[in-house]
Amino acid sequence: MAEIVPFRGIRYTATRGRPLGQLLAPPYDQISPELRDELLHRSPCNVVHITLGDDRPGDTPADNKYTRGAEAWKAWQADGTLAQDPSPAIYPLEQSFWAPDGRQLTRRGFIAAVRLHEFSEGIIVPHEKTLVGPKADRLANMQTVKANVSPLLGLYADDSGATAATLERAMVGEPVAETDSDDGVHHRVWRTEDPSLVEGFQALVRDRRIIIADGHHRYETALLYRQLLQEANPALPPEGGHQYVLMFLCPMSDPGLVIYPTHRLLFGLEELSLATLLPRLERYFQVQLVEESLRKAVGRAWAVARLGEHAGKATSFLMVSAEDQRARILTLRDDADFSDTALPASRTLRALDVTVLHAVVFQHLLGLSPRSQENEENLTYVRDAGEAVNRVLSGEHQLGFLLNPTPMWQVEAVGDAGATMPQKSTLFAPRLPSGLVMRAIDPTRAP
Repeated sequence: MAEIVPFRGIRYTATRGRPLGQLLAPPYDQISPELRDELLHRSPCNVVHITLGDDRPGDTPADNKYTRGAEAWKAWQADGTLAQDPSPAIYPLEQSFWAPDGRQLTRRGFIAAVRLHEFSEGIIVPHEKTLVGPKADRLANMQTVKANVSPLLGLYADDSGATAATLERAMVGEPVAETDSDDGVHHRVWRTEDPSLVEGFQALVRDRRIIIADGHHRYETALLYRQLLQEANPALPPEGGHQYVLMFLCPMSDPGLVIYPTHRLLFGLEELSLATLLPRLERYFQVQLVEESLRKAVGRAWAVARLGEHAGKATSFLMVSAEDQRARILTLRDDADFSDTALPASRTLRALDVTVLHAVVFQHLLGLSPRSQENEENLTYVRDAGEAVNRVLSGEHQLGFLLNPTPMWQVEAVGDAGATMPQKSTLFAPRLPSGLVMRAIDPTRAP
C-alpha cells in the first residue's frame, strides 16, 4: 500500500548541541507572533526565516515573506549553512523528553520521502479536518521555496515490534545530528543508505495504511502542489520529487507517542447568556457546577482533575464561563435524543468528545455552522489548559471548553473508518522541529 523511498536530505552543517538548536524552530502552526519575532532575531539563519517569515511594509507580490524565504533557502546552500547529503538515505530519529506526569519517554521512528496518495485511495488517510487559511499560506510557501522543511507525522500499525528491531540495526555509531529544542526535547538523527536497512524500512509500511497524525494542512498542500505542477506540465516523470512528501513515520504502539488535547474558546457570540444556554445544555448533558474558585490555582487544577476522572468513561468536557467566572462539567446523558442535532450517524465519530462538542454544542445549540468553525470566525484553539481558563476569566473570550485527550485507539478507528474528526482534535507530542532534515522538491528528478 504505502510507498517510501530514501532521499538526499538537506541539513544544517552545524550538527551538534546549541549551535544546531538555535537554528531549529517549532512547526509553523505552533509559532505565535511573539515567538516568530524572537526566532527571527535569534539567528539570521534560523529556519523560521524560511517556514514563516514576517510581513513588512511595502511588501509586493515579487518581494514578500515567501520570496524572502526562497532566497534564504538558496543562499544558505550556496554559502554552506546548509548542505545536501551526497546520496539518498533514510533518517532514523529518536526524541527523548519528560512527560507532564514525570515519566521520561523516548519516541523512535524514521524520516523518509512518502509517495503522495489522494485520501480517497485509502492508503494515506487523515484523522481530522483542516482549516482554509493555513492551506493557502502553506501553498504560497511551497510554491516559492520548493522544499519540505518540516516533516509530517505519520502513524502505522506494528503490533509485532518489527520497527524497533529495524531501528536498533540502523541506530549504530554516532548520530549525524544531535541537539535539544526549546521545549526540552532531545533529538538524535542517524542516516542509513544500507540497501538491506532501506528495504527493511520500506517493508514496515508496504502493507500498511498511514494515518496522518500531524501535518494535515501540509499534506493537502502537497497534493495541490502536485496537481498544479502536473497541469502545467503533464510530461513530468511519475517518480519526480513532487510526487512525494517528507514524513516522520512512527508505529502507533510506540511507548513514547503521547496525545494531548486542544481546547476551544468562543468569542463574538451576540445575545449569549447562561440563563438561556444552561437549560438547552441540560437537554443533552448532565451539568455539574465545580464549586472551587477558578481564580485560585488550586481551583483550576481541581477543575481539570475532575474532567480527567471522566476520561475513557463518558463523553465529557469542562465549560468555563466569563459571565459568572465558574466552571461546569458537561457529561453526555444516556437518554438524550440527538435526532434534531448535527451529530454524525457514525458510531465511531459519535463516541468522540470533540465531535459531540462541535456538532451538538457549537453547531446545534450555538448556531456555529461548519463553515464558520472551519474559518475560525468565533473560535480560538488553545493548547494549554491554564491559558484557556485565564483567557476566559479575563473576558477575552465568552466561553471555554476544555477536553480530555483523544486516545490512540480512537484515532486509529477514525482513520480506518475513512472519517475525520473536527479540526485540531489531537496534539501529538513531542512536536517535530523544522530544520532537522529537509528535502528539496525537484519535479524533474526522483527524491
